[in-house]
Amino acid sequence: MNGKKETLKLPCEVYEKVLQEIIEKELNLLPEDCIKEYAAGSAKGDNYLGIVYRINVKSKKDKNSFLNVIAKLPPQNASRREQFSANFCFLRECQFYDIIVPMYKEFQIEKGINVETDGFHHTAKCYKTFNEEPTEGIFLEDLKPLNFEMFDRLKEVTKDQVFLVMKTLAKLHAISFAIQDQKPDKIKDFTEMIDFFTHQCYKDNSGMKLWFEKLMKQGLDVLRKSKNPDLIKRVENALQNNLELVVRECTNSKEIFPYAAISHGDCWNNNIMYKYDENGEAVDIRLLDFQILRYATPVCDLMYYIFGCTRKSLRDKYYQEFIDVYYEELSSFIIRLGSDPKKVYPREIFDEQLKKFGKFGLAMAMILLPIFTSDVDDVPDLDDLAEKLQELQSTENGHKEFDEGFLEFTSSKTIDKYEERMMGVFIDMYNLDYV
Repeated sequence: MNGKKETLKLPCEVYEKVLQEIIEKELNLLPEDCIKEYAAGSAKGDNYLGIVYRINVKSKKDKNSFLNVIAKLPPQNASRREQFSANFCFLRECQFYDIIVPMYKEFQIEKGINVETDGFHHTAKCYKTFNEEPTEGIFLEDLKPLNFEMFDRLKEVTKDQVFLVMKTLAKLHAISFAIQDQKPDKIKDFTEMIDFFTHQCYKDNSGMKLWFEKLMKQGLDVLRKSKNPDLIKRVENALQNNLELVVRECTNSKEIFPYAAISHGDCWNNNIMYKYDENGEAVDIRLLDFQILRYATPVCDLMYYIFGCTRKSLRDKYYQEFIDVYYEELSSFIIRLGSDPKKVYPREIFDEQLKKFGKFGLAMAMILLPIFTSDVDDVPDLDDLAEKLQELQSTENGHKEFDEGFLEFTSSKTIDKYEERMMGVFIDMYNLDYV
């Protein structure tokens, strides 16, 4: 990677111009006064909805004048842009940084909360966003020099990492509930957001639908290895052989209003950076990638993370504690923000939603575990995948005639890992009475 720093550049002049504007604003340096070094900002399999660049900017004259920037840009491949809805996703994340982050900060300050030490501040500093198609982009502070690290998605998270995530999501959700209670007009537009998966699946023969069909079949093949016929029956009844329907049911905020919140939408290990103390314990986190931001039951964020990122052995010991820690933090923060949790999101409503929408964790595990458990070398080339999906989508009877092989993420090397994780989710869904 180091050998490429001098040759790698941002893909077009629009981005270079924006970068220079940021440099002049933050460092007061002209192009001839600084050195820019570029590197890839993520590895294969780390980012599916954008291309990430890491840029180090240094003054030629003052070694103490520097800037570390992450540029998150859309794919240049036209098929990948369409299949993964690049403009839709970048627009949503731009709205998060441009509108929601400053709104949440202002609201917390109004309530006397020190945002940086005791409030929700768990996002990277945003220097610039722009959403004009096809040159969308988001420029953020690079968190790596601040000692935040990506977590290896193939390793096991600890209970303390999960507790940190639960508490951070609780604060994110709590602010939404409090603003909705006290200043509903401020977030009205966000309560009407179309969910990403609904947006993706609205067309006949859509690539996403076909992908879901493949993932459903793969997951059910694992399910049917169970020795418990009642488990098999209840999972099959919950899924109704239609992942899309389950996801849409669980993310339909109109049915549960006002007990819904602006939520992260894509909270898994690759979208979280951790900071560790001298003993290797996680002490702080930052949430990344708000491109699937949604307005839904908070249960969706919890189920997405817990059943996508933890193993059954950890859930067996701490699942209820994870849930309780989340609600206790949510409740206490709502009170500090001036609202009553018994009114805006009572515990009994939360528990009811867990029972009703807990199966969202099942649906997302079926969709995501093939990706989450794959080795980097086995992740398909996403440009190639998108082009094949695009070709398939344009075929009149595409859903009947296609080679499923190109949708494969799980290889023979990782199939045992995938099946173990997937079966663990099935068993927990059954035992928790979520199916």
